[in-house]
Amino acid sequence: MKINKIIDSHFSKVFEIKLQQELCKYGILKQAEPDQIILEIRRDANFIPLIVSGVAKVMRRDGKGNGIFLHYLSNIQTSAIAISYALENKENEIRIKAESNITYIAIPTKIVNSWFDKYNSWRLFFLKLNQQQTASLLNLINDIAFENLEFRVLKYIENSSLIYNNNTINRKHFDIARDLKVSREAISRILKKLEKEEVVTLGRNKITLN
Repeated sequence: MKINKIIDSHFSKVFEIKLQQELCKYGILKQAEPDQIILEIRRDANFIPLIVSGVAKVMRRDGKGNGIFLHYLSNIQTSAIAISYALENKENEIRIKAESNITYIAIPTKIVNSWFDKYNSWRLFFLKLNQQQTASLLNLINDIAFENLEFRVLKYIENSSLIYNNNTINRKHFDIARDLKVSREAISRILKKLEKEEVVTLGRNKITLN
């Protein structure tokens, strides 16, 4: 499908006509496979990915192999954090990675920045994203500070299930441990406990909510 048809079908109720026209003019339609990195840390953000379909994961990384999961991006979303770095002309400090096969529109950051002055619909779009993603980060901080690991693991599985609209998620114990920044052994122990309580069913690299 051509970019103009995608924009018309996905963004006609989100952006005003002139902004849709600029999306067609400057945006580049791209695709990514699972685990493909779309935006990397310590790099200038030359473009902002606007997700058309699929799921991407946003992570905070330190460049030394350590990181923590922040939130997902799905249809008609982009990263408010990435936009903020672009506005301040700073190197990107998050990683955006495809979780599934995704289609996205790569928008040059200079164009994105100009939209704040030109289009009310873009300002509203950014503010809504920023509120949603800030709330997600505050919930993450709250969970780390005040909730036990079992609660965090179950919430992670439930949120992933909602994003994919499927009770079964494809995850290795190592993947969850990395996202929650805890040991793999701790994750395995909690998952076995949840399975014993019949909350989840464990399979090979997959977890099903009962």
